[in-house]
Amino acid sequence: MAVCSFVGANAALNRTNNYLEAASATAEQGKTVEVALTMVNNTKEIINWQTDLVLPEGITLVSAVAADRWSEAIQVGGVRLFSETETPVATGRGVVAKFTLQVAATVAPGEYDLALTGIVMHTPDGTEIAQVENKGFKLTVTEAPEEGKKGDLNGDDYVDASDIQVVLNDMANETNDPKCDLNGDGFVDASDIQVILNIMAEG
Repeated sequence: MAVCSFVGANAALNRTNNYLEAASATAEQGKTVEVALTMVNNTKEIINWQTDLVLPEGITLVSAVAADRWSEAIQVGGVRLFSETETPVATGRGVVAKFTLQVAATVAPGEYDLALTGIVMHTPDGTEIAQVENKGFKLTVTEAPEEGKKGDLNGDDYVDASDIQVVLNDMANETNDPKCDLNGDGFVDASDIQVILNIMAEG
């Protein structure tokens, strides 16, 4: 497993009253997903926080941004995220950051356990608040859909006159089905039929 370090200012946690937590999320194979990092701070003002993100193989951290409650920019240096401010964050609950994970195309579909570990926060007077227990969250990976052959609109694995008929039917019904918009111009018309004819001509 990879461990990514996060350091930031204006976040908080305690074993019961102050902590960080990440929202569970779902991502498709080969895609990215944004995860919200929330601070729950019920006792003291906080000026910085730090946590490591434990990731399964094939899931990597690619970026992070500060949320509205955390006004300072988050700097990314390798796997470390850092933000610091002189303005303490008061008690309450709110999202302090959003980080983006990349799921490799080779990661099998399923539910994966991720965690925040080594969470530490500091108050303006230098008091350290440490979270001993890991804060786990889930990432559900779904299977990427198979890409069909371009122009094969009826799914019979051939590009032929029957696919042209699909486009003609769509034009007649004025449904403007995106799958029939083969040239990506936002319209289903004769130019999409020409795309099919070109594919047929290429064999």
